[in-house]
Amino acid sequence: MKTILEIQKLDRQIKLLNREVEKCPASVDFKKYKQILQEGRTRFEQLESQANEIIKSYNNAANKYNKLKGNSEIIRKRNTKDIDLDSVNSLITDANSLVGELSEENRRVEDLVRKSEEIVRKSAELSNKLTEAKRRSGSIKAKIEEKKQEVAPKIAEIEKKIKELEPKVQDKEKYAKYKEMKQKGIFPVYVYIEDVFCGGCKVELSLNFIEKLKTKKMLTCEHCGRIIMLDK
Repeated sequence: MKTILEIQKLDRQIKLLNREVEKCPASVDFKKYKQILQEGRTRFEQLESQANEIIKSYNNAANKYNKLKGNSEIIRKRNTKDIDLDSVNSLITDANSLVGELSEENRRVEDLVRKSEEIVRKSAELSNKLTEAKRRSGSIKAKIEEKKQEVAPKIAEIEKKIKELEPKVQDKEKYAKYKEMKQKGIFPVYVYIEDVFCGGCKVELSLNFIEKLKTKKMLTCEHCGRIIMLDK
């Protein structure tokens, strides 16, 4: 078990070196610009969908507008000679109704034009932002690669030490479990109990669990899945 814990310490050093790369300013910038690109793609899809809806609404409004214009021609061409009072009132009513409908359709078309202009403006802004993100991503990637090259020799040296230690591991089953859990992202794998808390997730352990641990010396944490050891 001692050798496995030594390997775990070395693995921790590798993780810290990798974290240096992940936390360097270039990596932070790259994540930010990557997010901008992803959001940009999503936003463009939304704008495209909105534009299609506007085109559809505009076509519907244009068709209705043309139909209303046709109706206005019919009213205009009506023969008013010898028309009676009731017919005059009906004509006025029809005309007023037509004016109202034309005004409403005109308002809708103007609203669609405003929305279209807004989409064009937002698309231009988004395009500029995406262009800038793409332009900078190249230089950012180069800086990240520089940082990786900086820590690479240190990681290689640590990995060499791990390779030298592995043949000395006596409990192959525990070591296989260690590698399996590390692969799943559970790290550190083996931790000690700290008072009544798990040394990994820091969650308080039940009294029943602690009593079992005193007997078995090693148990899987009820909360994080790490393997808790009693004695250092």
